[in-house]
Amino acid sequence: MDIGEKLTEMLRENIDAVPLIDTHEHIPPESRITQRTSSFFHFFEHYVSSDLVSAGMSRADLERMRDLENGLSCEERWELMAPYWPYVRTTGYGQAMCLYMEALFGLLPHSSASCSALCEAIETAQQPGWYATVFEKANIDKAMVITWPGESVEVDQSLFRAVPILDHFATPATRADLEALEKQSQCTIQTLDQLLYALEKTLEQFQSSNIAAVKNFLAYNRPLSFERVSKATASRCFDRLWLSSKQDLGFDDLKPLQDYVVRHTIALATDRGLPIQIHTGMQEGNGNYVQHSNPTLLTNLFLDFADARFDIFHAGFPYTNEVAVLAKNFANVWADLCWVHAISPTLAENTLSVWLEIIPTNKIFGFGGDSNYIEGAYGHSRVARQCTANVLTQKILQGYYASEKEALWVAQRILHDNACEFFQL
Repeated sequence: MDIGEKLTEMLRENIDAVPLIDTHEHIPPESRITQRTSSFFHFFEHYVSSDLVSAGMSRADLERMRDLENGLSCEERWELMAPYWPYVRTTGYGQAMCLYMEALFGLLPHSSASCSALCEAIETAQQPGWYATVFEKANIDKAMVITWPGESVEVDQSLFRAVPILDHFATPATRADLEALEKQSQCTIQTLDQLLYALEKTLEQFQSSNIAAVKNFLAYNRPLSFERVSKATASRCFDRLWLSSKQDLGFDDLKPLQDYVVRHTIALATDRGLPIQIHTGMQEGNGNYVQHSNPTLLTNLFLDFADARFDIFHAGFPYTNEVAVLAKNFANVWADLCWVHAISPTLAENTLSVWLEIIPTNKIFGFGGDSNYIEGAYGHSRVARQCTANVLTQKILQGYYASEKEALWVAQRILHDNACEFFQL
């Protein structure tokens, strides 16, 4: 074993002992998981499923494979996936899946028989207490978990803190959307002021449940350019929406209202000491406009909301250098590596290596699993720890860090302390 390998091993042992603050997950309540019949194919809600389509699997076959109510056996589902699995198991997504399948269930999917055995092992493991078991194995202290519009923000706070998405207050496109907001908020919404009141009331209710932040997810649906709009302009836009009897308003018609409400949401969150997490960079799935999620489109928000705290997601990939510049230039911008370790460990290492030389150390978040299931958080955390150890090893060998002690201090900051302070845990 050479000096680099010994150093990596030493750093890895110490980094494994750091309790992670996981900045981003989509994990549902444990009760939802333990009350169903579990299967290996529950893990194809996202990520690897996108790679299967990219590799050539038809969308129809994918839906047949992961529709667990259609009566197909585990073996029949495997046969649908088998022609494409060799091509996707080598991607970052596939490798992470293999890691957590083997570590948590002791099996890898490589045949119909092994797939069937894996389904049985998953069913046996996913019992009440499974979440705590997995987080203990992963040494994850707390995870910030997204809650979608209409979902409860009541979470198991021994493991999670909720981060609600409030985008639906900014994006009503029909009278029916406004009526749905009325039902959810228990408020009358016939004017812009009433919409803003319903938003504020909802946020206050969420904060009473100890939420950690709010999330903006709009990069999947529109460009991240939220312009300064007068209240009068936004009100006229709302009135057009209210008076419209059908879905005949396009994005250009609705953008002023969306821009105004997004900015109002940021102001409300900032007044309450809540950070704002924003999706930037690559979108999950197949087919989208990545340029819509270029983090530099947010620059006017960073300038206009100097007291806000912005958590910029997914390293902005492929705009990782842009995120570095933004986090360096703006005191109110933090750079987050969530999801990136699953996309590509090499990308994660290269990005972290550059960021450590550009961004102040207290402004980097070193891990977020961004998974729809607890097992993904485990797998992605293992990759993140290894990537961090690899990068810090090179920094020591290059003389960039003076000692192992300094490198471990950096690891403690980016994997735990920065997020703990940012989310006021």
